[in-house]
Amino acid sequence: MLAASNDFLIPNATLIVEVAVFLAVLGILARYVYPYLARAIERRQQQIAQSMRDAAEAEQRLASVREEVERMLEDARTQARELGSHAQRDAAADADEIRARARQEAAAFVEQARGDIVAERDRALRELQAQYGALVVAAAGKVLGEAVDPAAHHTLIERSLQSLETLR
Repeated sequence: MLAASNDFLIPNATLIVEVAVFLAVLGILARYVYPYLARAIERRQQQIAQSMRDAAEAEQRLASVREEVERMLEDARTQARELGSHAQRDAAADADEIRARARQEAAAFVEQARGDIVAERDRALRELQAQYGALVVAAAGKVLGEAVDPAAHHTLIERSLQSLETLR
């Protein structure tokens, strides 16, 4: 038998077979497996790139939706402030109108009361004048000792009433 050589740098048949098998496996892998893996890797890269584009687009849409929501919220706040301000102005106007109407009603009531007072005063004065005239006739009758006819002594009654007017 051949003695095993201790020189490992010298190629032997095993090394040549191993290199040949390695190259054959490498060729088979390069021809059949590598293109399949390359296509799978390429598809995966395309999917990842598409996912990244979709994520960027979704992020942009989200940002635009957030801006739109903020704008709508600000519009709603502005409208709420305007409605509150408008309601306050309406309430103030209503209150002013009610106050003005109450003042008018009070003035009308005071004017009516004044008219009633004047009418009552005039009625009382007429009544007092009538009673005064009757008292004057009665007093004159007692002074003269006889009955005095009111129609005959109309001038006496008129002078008495005029003197009553000057007393006021």
